[in-house]
Amino acid sequence: MSELLTTKQLQDLLKIDRITVYRMLNDGRLKGVKIGNQWRFSESEIDRLLGVEISEEPNQVESIQDFPADCVKEIQDIFAGIIGIGAITVTIRGSTLTQPTFSNPFCKMMLSSESGCKACQDSWRKIALKAPGDPGFQICHAGLCYKRSPIKTSNGQAAWLIAGQYYLKTPDHTIEIERVEQLADKYHLPVNELREAARKIPVLKKYQQQQVAEWTPKVAGTVESILCERNDLVSRLQRISELTSITPTLSK
Repeated sequence: MSELLTTKQLQDLLKIDRITVYRMLNDGRLKGVKIGNQWRFSESEIDRLLGVEISEEPNQVESIQDFPADCVKEIQDIFAGIIGIGAITVTIRGSTLTQPTFSNPFCKMMLSSESGCKACQDSWRKIALKAPGDPGFQICHAGLCYKRSPIKTSNGQAAWLIAGQYYLKTPDHTIEIERVEQLADKYHLPVNELREAARKIPVLKKYQQQQVAEWTPKVAGTVESILCERNDLVSRLQRISELTSITPTLSK
């Protein structure tokens, strides 16, 4: 059974207020189920609302066990380290497949807070569920930029490589201070430490932005090759196992 989101989770995900949620329920734009006095919303309904069409093939990475996370994480780390950004690999619905690679202490602090971690996860999910195609650079809940690229297998899209944790241009100092203070208060983080960490968020130069745009799909393609080779190896081992079980029968 897919996860049912609360009204508050839906508000955070779509960046809308509670009144808008109820208005959408009343005019039919949003469908939910009422459990007691509380509304709950399915993942498929959120997908529909965001205009995302996601295949439910059972052999996609969303349902594959033993994803080679350690191997993919090493590739992710090298890619992120060369440019000086962060990265993470998530399922087609935004659930984490690898641990995030950090480019700065700001994002690490955000994830150290339970509510901050939830907000980051919601941002990854929203980035993953963005309408198909290339939406360009996207913004997370904390104001940092991200770029996504699909990871595909022979069965269709399997996951997303998300490269982020940077600014495209230097933010207005006054606005950033106010934003950081709001984030510190919202996620119960020490404001002075978070402000200091925010100063270390990288601002990508034009050539670095171009690198992110060009290299993210190339790295995603490398992960695709690993998944395909892994699936091929598993298939061969299964065939060997089947032949081994047949041989004793033939020898009788």
